[in-house]
Amino acid sequence: MSFATYYMHLIFARIPSLLSSDLILYILPALTISILFFSLKIMFFKTPKLRKVK
Repeated sequence: MSFATYYMHLIFARIPSLLSSDLILYILPALTISILFFSLKIMFFKTPKLRKVK
């Protein structure tokens, strides 16, 4: 078991059973799409200015 699945198991085990599984199905894709959007935004629009190697 990788570290990511281990920590995801810990996180989702602590979510109370009051939340339905349908709510998780809507939150997880929205969370992943927002992380992808912000990472692509940082990668392509806010690239760090690198110095040329002499």
